[in-house]
Amino acid sequence: MDRKQHLVRLGAGVVAGLGAAAIAWTGVAANAEEPAADDFEAKVVGGQPAAEGQYPWLVAVGDAGSGDPYERRFCGGSVIAEDVVLTAAHCVDEADPDDLVVFSGSVDLESDDIVETAVTDLHIAHDYDEPVELANDWALLRLDDALDVEPVEMGTDPEEFDVLETAGWGETGTGFPTVARWVEVPFVSDDDCEAAYPGEVDPQTMLCAGDLENGGVDSCGGDSGGPIMAPGDDGLILVGIVSWGYGCAQPGNPGVYAELADFNGAIDDVLEDWD
Repeated sequence: MDRKQHLVRLGAGVVAGLGAAAIAWTGVAANAEEPAADDFEAKVVGGQPAAEGQYPWLVAVGDAGSGDPYERRFCGGSVIAEDVVLTAAHCVDEADPDDLVVFSGSVDLESDDIVETAVTDLHIAHDYDEPVELANDWALLRLDDALDVEPVEMGTDPEEFDVLETAGWGETGTGFPTVARWVEVPFVSDDDCEAAYPGEVDPQTMLCAGDLENGGVDSCGGDSGGPIMAPGDDGLILVGIVSWGYGCAQPGNPGVYAELADFNGAIDDVLEDWD
């Protein structure tokens, strides 16, 4: 298994086009000792269940076809326009639009309110994986129908904030929840982020968050593509996308997120082309 397969935070279900890119969430840094199963207690990690309406823009990205949304979802995403979802490039970079659907309308994937929407177009960041692996880890999904969902406000420089917030349906240490979970994660400076992952972080396109000293709070497998947010004047604003990390919630290994401030303009260009 290559380095990328240890890092990216995909979930248990994976769109058929991704094949071998399905990733175990328990990867650890090359210089770290893998924790024993009894010692590892990942939650979205250290978090709690989200309430209905808490993140109206939070969606799950899943396989097209039939079956339970809970079983078909493999990544998260954020609604940024009525018919556009922002997610991680590594979630969908080997997929066709016809392979994908988006689940919206509830934080509970078993709710009768869940709406399934087909994907009609897909844009992967042109500079994905440059200048380092998983840099510019963003993609856009154009939907077949507009969602009755409030889009999230696009964000700003996360360095203004001490604490950020992330949410998703990722691994909890005992399985994948049906109800999305959320957690607050301390912002980690670029210097500390690069020290945690030498040679693997591009500070221009990535940001880190987590408790460096103690661990215990983090995104995890299955949260990829979902939002990391900061407080704004009128509610939360989107500042990044769940991307990768070694293990989950381990001291010294913060979560790494695609940094929205770097590619806001590129997203706007795609949205203009799609109008």
